Amino acid sequence: MSYNVQYMASKNYVFFYDIDVNDPAAVDAVAKADKTLASQPSKEHVLWTLDQVAKVIIDEDPDIVLLQEMNGADDSRTYYIDLLDELRSRLPADDYACHTQAPYWQAEFIFHPQILGPVDMRLVTLSRYRITTALRHQLPRPERHSLVRPFHFQRALLEARIAAVDGSSLAVINTHFEAWAAGTGIMEQQVASTEAVLLSLDSASIPWVLGGDLNLLPPDDNRQRRRIHAARTGRYDENPQIQALYQRYRAVPDLQELLSDNAEAWYTFFPNDPTVNGPDRTIDYLFFSKQWSLDDAQVLQQGTLSISDHLPVIGVYSLADEVDSP
Repeated sequence: MSYNVQYMASKNYVFFYDIDVNDPAAVDAVAKADKTLASQPSKEHVLWTLDQVAKVIIDEDPDIVLLQEMNGADDSRTYYIDLLDELRSRLPADDYACHTQAPYWQAEFIFHPQILGPVDMRLVTLSRYRITTALRHQLPRPERHSLVRPFHFQRALLEARIAAVDGSSLAVINTHFEAWAAGTGIMEQQVASTEAVLLSLDSASIPWVLGGDLNLLPPDDNRQRRRIHAARTGRYDENPQIQALYQRYRAVPDLQELLSDNAEAWYTFFPNDPTVNGPDRTIDYLFFSKQWSLDDAQVLQQGTLSISDHLPVIGVYSLADEVDSP
């Protein structure tokens, strides 16, 4: 399961970055929808969201969970709560004894008027199987002035190696690509950097699964893009950079599903913008290497629409006979 949990902020708000706060019509739409334009969630809603995410994990019972936007104990926006510790306390004690994490937004103080405090956002991987090693791969960063660069996101891949019974290993990679990056060229760089890691694993014959929030629309002949741009609820480049991964690897969602009449079942993002009344795009994915057989897949929409602005993406895999399972 891959799940961007929106730092356990719940779906009860429209945050200052969800709409153009300088657009009176956009702000008026928030009031008309009886929503709150906020800079951070209440502590009550953070704890409620933790309960709901834990319930999803327990109900779905995945062996490996890739979580994005998990705040650590040094993040003022979520009341200095260590979200990983709180989540694990809500899960069965022995289910996910193995875990690893990597920061991708850390600063002692953010001077943005809607934050004015420290941030500590991480990728977190939970596993039922033994994690032997973990490695953080730095992704390319947008060009920014040296004075503000330390305060911005440092996107990354979190690679965890999982032990197999024959002494070999498989790799599980968790990531969250750049946001609001259309027209900057950074998405091409982050895709290329990710592809280099995957090709290295391929050359070593190591089975892998890559999951996360890639913030890229699928190569579906711009169907989703045209609708989103017409509604003015997002901005994406015309040529989907993720196509490079789809050309080389298989994925959940499968491209045929995204080109079908049932594409809506594979939408993974439900914007907090009050003018959007349901999931309207696919930006979360699971890619996997050739050693895997895909037995089942889904985007879990039922029961999750009120938890986060993202929905869980689930893949059920088995390895070929010549590769031992964990």
